[in-house]
Parts: sequence; C-alpha cells; structure tokens
Amino acid sequence: MRIVHFIVNPIAGKGKSRITEHYLSTYFEKDHFSIVVKYSSYKGHATLLVQQSINEKAEIIVACGGDGTINEVASCLVNSEILLGIIPIGSGNGLARNLKIPKNLKKAIQLLKVQKVIPIDVGKINGDYFFSNLGFGFAANTILNFESTSQRRLLTYLRATLQSIKTFKNDTKYTIEINGKEAVLNPFLVFISNTNIMGYNFSITRKAILNDGFLDVVMIDRLNKFKILYLAFLVLLRCEHKIKEYSYHRVDNATIKIENQDMEIIFELDGELKRTNPVILHLEVLKESLKVIV
Repeated sequence: MRIVHFIVNPIAGKGKSRITEHYLSTYFEKDHFSIVVKYSSYKGHATLLVQQSINEKAEIIVACGGDGTINEVASCLVNSEILLGIIPIGSGNGLARNLKIPKNLKKAIQLLKVQKVIPIDVGKINGDYFFSNLGFGFAANTILNFESTSQRRLLTYLRATLQSIKTFKNDTKYTIEINGKEAVLNPFLVFISNTNIMGYNFSITRKAILNDGFLDVVMIDRLNKFKILYLAFLVLLRCEHKIKEYSYHRVDNATIKIENQDMEIIFELDGELKRTNPVILHLEVLKESLKVIV
C-alpha cells in the first residue's frame, strides 16, 4: 500500500482544478494506494500541509500547481526519501517542462503510478531552496509587476515584462564572486538557473542540466532602453549572448554582495517574489538531493 498525498493550489493556472479524492479514486486502486488530497489557502500554506503529510507517513507527496507551489512542497523534501510528484497546473511550469512532465492531467497521473524516479540538484541561497531559478534585477521587477495582477497567464506575464521594460532602473551595485573571480556591476539582470527552461517555454539557460552539480548563471550589466528592446529581440532569436554586456557561467557556489546596505532587495525565486536585507548572499548546489517522479 503506497501512501500518496496531493497538495493542490486551487487557484493555480485558471483556478479550475479537477483534482479531488473522488476524481483520483478512478485512477488509483484502493488495494494499492491510499490517497489524501489537501488544498492550500495562502502563500506558505502548502509547506505546512506537507509537514503534516510527512508526520502522516506519506511516501509520495504530489505538488499540484505551478513553480511556486512546487517550491513550497519540494523544500520540505530535500535530502528525504519521500518522493516528489508533480502535476503541473500552474501558469509557467518551468521545472515540469524541463522534466517533460505533461500538462495533460491523465498522463501526469499515469507517471505517478509508474513511479520512475530521478534525483535532481537543488539550489540554495542563504536559507531558501530553489528548484528552477532565481533572478535579480529585471527578472525580479517583472515578477513584482506580475504579482500585482489578479491573473496568472502568458498575456499577463508579457504585459508585466513590457511594464518592466518601460520603468525598470537599477541603482544597486553588486559584487559577485564566481569561480574565484569578482565582478562588480549594476546589473540589468542576474539570473541563476537549475533548469534549461523558464516558464512559458522561454529560456536563457539552455545548457542547464538538472543533475550535473552546477547552476547556470547569466549576468547582464546595465542596459539603456534601446539595448533592453534589442535584448528582447535577441532572446526571441536565442541569440542573447551577442550583446557585450552578457556573460555566462557554471558554478557550484557563489557569493553575492550588495553594496546598498540600507535598501531592501527584491529577487524572484521559482517565480515568486522574495525580499531580503542581508548584505551577503551565499549560493550553493545540493547535488542530487531531491527525488522526483518523472
């Protein structure tokens, strides 16, 4: 008997999830599976539900939502024998896309029953885990604009991106220590990724591998408005590396020092906005520390 708990974000995607215990009972035989479904109600609630499920001896915990829900669930399972399942019903679904987990509900459920498992790396910045990516500068500003809307859709994300192109300005100086070298910049973007794809099928870290023990880092120094528009065009052509302000690195650890100590810094972590005051941020990789059903 396998104990499987589903943690569902009921407002993920278009907020029309069909995932109930009654619905799942048609796929999971009672003789072989014990199914429990729990629904999150607010940010951080999924983490509490997972902790309850761990105490209830769940062997598989399935995150049903987008990258933010996956982050809350998976953060409790790092270095654990409990398996993470994913049903991607969110808006971006970057990690699920990289793992080739289908958005089709029936096909995703079938993967859970077959239970092919792979270990993947986990990124960590100070005390926070991330499984897809994190970003400073323009990436964080876009998520700030995105979260101010009530809908999580591709069109909304594009609008948030356009708004950021119009208004983004970064006066914060970063000192980034990578592979034994220091770079000092006022970045347009610092993007650190574990996956080869962001949400909505966009990517600027196509070489990233989920279990190679490295994170892929893109740094782009300050850009003027014209250069930002030019960069957007290059990203669509998969040629963003052609601007001189661009650099690409693969790291297993790094340090980010923020010079403006009196400012609150925002960054996006797995598609969710985070705020920090620490002057120094330590980045590391926990190699193959999460077991995922694919």
